[in-house]
Amino acid sequence: MNTQNVVNKIKELRELTPKRNFNQSLDIVINLQQIDLKKPEHKVDVGITMTTPIKPKPLKICVIVDKTMKEAEGVFDHVLYGDDMVAMKGDMKKIRTITHKFDKFVVQSSFMPQFAQVFGRFLGPMNKMPSPKLGMVITDKTPLQPLYDKLQRTVHLQTRKNLVLQASIGAENESDEELAEKIVQIHQALVQTLVNRENNINNIGIKFTMSKLVVL
Repeated sequence: MNTQNVVNKIKELRELTPKRNFNQSLDIVINLQQIDLKKPEHKVDVGITMTTPIKPKPLKICVIVDKTMKEAEGVFDHVLYGDDMVAMKGDMKKIRTITHKFDKFVVQSSFMPQFAQVFGRFLGPMNKMPSPKLGMVITDKTPLQPLYDKLQRTVHLQTRKNLVLQASIGAENESDEELAEKIVQIHQALVQTLVNRENNINNIGIKFTMSKLVVL
């Protein structure tokens, strides 16, 4: 993938996109091919850390920990202590409020079984379950601020029921060159995880929140 060609496509996307009164996200849409999702080795689950945030506004991240980890209150957007989470089981109103309010969830490892029982059937379809690969299942030794900062900059690509990967990777107000570098970085990292490398990519497109798709 040639960086200058990607820059040209971003310029084309900007020309096609009417100006909005907000800073739009830039999304990448990757269509895969020749992959059998029934085979574990064919599934994609990769985190790629960018140099800048992946959303125009900071992601809202909720952490579930025990009450010994008081430092979490100064780092995350919301702290839900384990005992309080367990007490929420079956309270649909509270569960729906939490699951829709936050973009990501970080959980202390000792609470993962209870977390899955309380939130699993809600967060699973929303693709918000904590990913161990991204460091979202923590211990009391995990440095919290670096993790929070890293998650703000990490693109998570994961196959589910179809062969399409889609994720926000940046913001409209970033330069064409910055966005192009992100796209190239994502492409290079993804290819290394695919069973047949480049042959498993059908095409890659980009779009702003309120725009049409432009294929690279």
